[in-house]
Amino acid sequence: SLSGVKRVRQAVLVLLTMQAVSACAIHVGGYAVPGPLPSTASAPAPDLPTVGQCMNSAEFKALSCDSPHEAEITEVGEISGLSKDYPDERDLRRAALPPCREALTEYLGSEDADSTRLQVWAFWPNKQGWEKGQRWRLCSVIELAPDEKKVSRKGSVKGVLAASGFGTYQLCSSGSPSKDNELKLAACDTPHIGEAVPGVVSLGKNSDPAPSEEQINSIAKDKCTKAVTDYVGSEKRSDVSFMLLRTGPSS
Repeated sequence: SLSGVKRVRQAVLVLLTMQAVSACAIHVGGYAVPGPLPSTASAPAPDLPTVGQCMNSAEFKALSCDSPHEAEITEVGEISGLSKDYPDERDLRRAALPPCREALTEYLGSEDADSTRLQVWAFWPNKQGWEKGQRWRLCSVIELAPDEKKVSRKGSVKGVLAASGFGTYQLCSSGSPSKDNELKLAACDTPHIGEAVPGVVSLGKNSDPAPSEEQINSIAKDKCTKAVTDYVGSEKRSDVSFMLLRTGPSS
């Protein structure tokens, strides 16, 4: 099922709005982008796809990225530090997602994935596999369509954000960032209200205490103001305002 993405690293992204928001605001509850939850599956590590290979989310069969696929593998690793008994999903998420988020940043070539429709999708053993000693962790990247479903696509996204691919995957919203609890995605070439701006600002590591609203403002204000100015090409745009959206670790 699809639900709100549980971010694994504290960051701030800027959502630009056109004639919709009269003042800047900090959104500290919930998460900025809807998307998929991690899945579980049973597969021995030697049979898992390797980094750079592709697959569909319902199976672990390696595919050429030139063929239609949903997920592209960014890292294969191990889960450590958890109990011998099968952990609950919250603990599994906290163990698997931070390294997968780091792998996504490195694989795409930029921390601006939070401002795009490219999202982490992580896999780990189910209970039966765990009891057999499996501890593998599979990290992948998927693309969300405006309807929040996984895109079946061809080609690799490796390094795409280090090149000129941001506009292709940019996150836009049809709802109001200041009023809606969850933002509904929209294609950026169709009518929309919000546009995520490149220049995601890190607020610390997943293990750090959550910053206060005042700390967020202090860290992000100047950097995000500059990011918006660079994006729109002017400091004086009365028809444009922006707000900061905080993403953070899962709970």
